[in-house]
Amino acid sequence: MRTTVATLVMALGLSATSTSLLAHHGASGYDNTKLTTLKATITEFVWMNPHSQVKFDTVDDKGVVTHWNIEAPPPTMLTERGWNKASLKPGWVVTMSFNAAMNGTPLGIMRKAVLPNGEDLWAYPPPELFEKLTTGGK
Repeated sequence: MRTTVATLVMALGLSATSTSLLAHHGASGYDNTKLTTLKATITEFVWMNPHSQVKFDTVDDKGVVTHWNIEAPPPTMLTERGWNKASLKPGWVVTMSFNAAMNGTPLGIMRKAVLPNGEDLWAYPPPELFEKLTTGGK
């Protein structure tokens, strides 16, 4: 009887853990074959774990505003790439490059931002790997 209860508890624990890990790290909903680049007005930059968030607005040719929310790496990774919690300020107009959601919702995974002063801020992956991925390793 003790073995049965212990086995059941372990199975439930592993099930709960593996489900949350898979849900958290899934990237299959994003179009990783296409880089979307838009002129964006930063509305909020959330510096937090497990992932930072970049919120921005875009305006299309008809004047329709879209509110985007894209995932960026955690602060530890961003700091290694030259970021800090004040790297993206509300009101700044930047060029945002990211992989958008395949279902058309305004979500994505950030690749880089080009700041008003022309500086590149890389998120995922680092620039040298990004170059290899986008040029076929040439």
